[in-house]
Amino acid sequence: MSIVFRNDPQIALYDEFVRNHKEGSMFQMSGWSTVKREWKCLRIVGESDGNIVCAVQILVRTFPFGKKLFYIPRGPLISDEKYAKDFFAHIKKTAKEQGAFCVKFDPNQVYRKHDAKGNVIEQQSDLLDHYLSLDKNIVHKGFDTPMSAYAQPRFNAVAQVSDDMEERFTNSAKRNIKIAVKKNVKVDVFFKEKLDSFAYLMELTEARKGISLRNREYFQRFFDAFEGKTVFFMASIDLADGIKNCDESIHQLQSALAVAKKETNRVMEQRVQLENFIKEKEFFLEMQMKYGGQTDIGGLLVLFHNNTAEYVYSGMNIEFSKYEPGYLVWSQAMEYARTIGCEFVNFGGVNGDLNDRLWEFKRSLGAHVDEYIGEFDLIIQPLVYHLFESVLPFAKKAVRKLKQLKK
Repeated sequence: MSIVFRNDPQIALYDEFVRNHKEGSMFQMSGWSTVKREWKCLRIVGESDGNIVCAVQILVRTFPFGKKLFYIPRGPLISDEKYAKDFFAHIKKTAKEQGAFCVKFDPNQVYRKHDAKGNVIEQQSDLLDHYLSLDKNIVHKGFDTPMSAYAQPRFNAVAQVSDDMEERFTNSAKRNIKIAVKKNVKVDVFFKEKLDSFAYLMELTEARKGISLRNREYFQRFFDAFEGKTVFFMASIDLADGIKNCDESIHQLQSALAVAKKETNRVMEQRVQLENFIKEKEFFLEMQMKYGGQTDIGGLLVLFHNNTAEYVYSGMNIEFSKYEPGYLVWSQAMEYARTIGCEFVNFGGVNGDLNDRLWEFKRSLGAHVDEYIGEFDLIIQPLVYHLFESVLPFAKKAVRKLKQLKK
C-alpha cells in the first residue's frame, strides 16, 4: 500500500493516534511540546487510505552555526512495521532539509522485563537488530545503567494496579504506611490550587539534594498542556491537632503514673511514652511557629495517560520524614489510579544496577523493572555529529557546575 507523509498534521487527529497506539506515551502527545517549549517542535504523520499509520513528534534544538539536533522522545510510533523503513527515510529527508546533523530517538519499546529481584523474565532479543536495519547510519548508544546516561532513563520501575496490589507491598512498606496513618498524615487530590505549595516542596528537595529540578512555571505548563489528566497528591499534617493529641496523651500518662505504686515494666514503658509525647509536642510547637496550623509535607505530580499513571515529580519536607509521607502518598496515588481504571503505575527511572535506595523504595510498593531498548542516533552529518558527541560530556559538566554556582 502507498503511504503519504504530512508535516504539521491536525493536532486532534495526531493526538488521537498517539493516544490509541500501544506504544503511545505523554512524550509523543502534542502537550509535551508545550511543556518543553525551549525546544521547537515538528510533527509528521504517514497516511495510508486516509488513515494515520505512523506518527512522530520531533523536538528540535538549534546550536551555533545553525546546526540542529532532532530528538524523538519515546518514539516514533508505527502501527505496522511494513511502514517503518519508508517512515524513517522521510524523517531522514526532513532532517537533511532542515539542517539537522542527527536524529536521536529512544523508542517506547521494552527490551527486557525484570522481576523485583532483578531476574530477567522477558526479553525481545531481535529488537536491537530491527532498529539497526532501518538505516545504515543508525547507531545504538549502548546499554548503560545509570539514570543520567540518556535523555530518558532506560530502566523504569512499574507496578501493576489491582485489587490485591497491597499484597505485593513489602512488610516495611506496610509498616511505614501505618506509621503515616497513625500520625494523622492525610493525602488529598488537588489541581492547580496547590502549585505554590508543591513548588515550595520541590525547592526544599532541591536544597536537600543539591540538584536543580523544576519551578512553579514548569509545573503550570504541565497542567496547561495536559488539562484534566494531571493531579497533585499532597500529604499534609494538622499541627494544631497534633499538639492537641499530644496533650491528651500526656495527660493520660501523667494521671496513670501519678497513681502507680510499683516501678513495673508497664510503668517504665509509660514513662518512655510520656517522654516521647513531650518531645513530639515540642516538635509540633516548633513546626507550628514555622509553618502554621496545617502544612503540606509531601507531594506527588502524576499524569494519567491511557492505562498508566505516570510519575512526573515528587517533593518532601525532610523535617517530617519520620512520618513517612512518601509511602502514604504513593499508596494513595496507586489506589486512586485503580479507581479510575488504570492498569499500571510508572514510578519513573531507577539505576539499572538496582542497587540504590530509590529502587528499594519503589520495589517495596510492588514494582518490577521495564528495561527500554535505549537511544539510537541516525547520523546525518558525520563530522558535526562526532564533534557534538565529543563536546557534549564537557558541556553537560559545565552546565551542572553553573547551576551549582547559582544556588
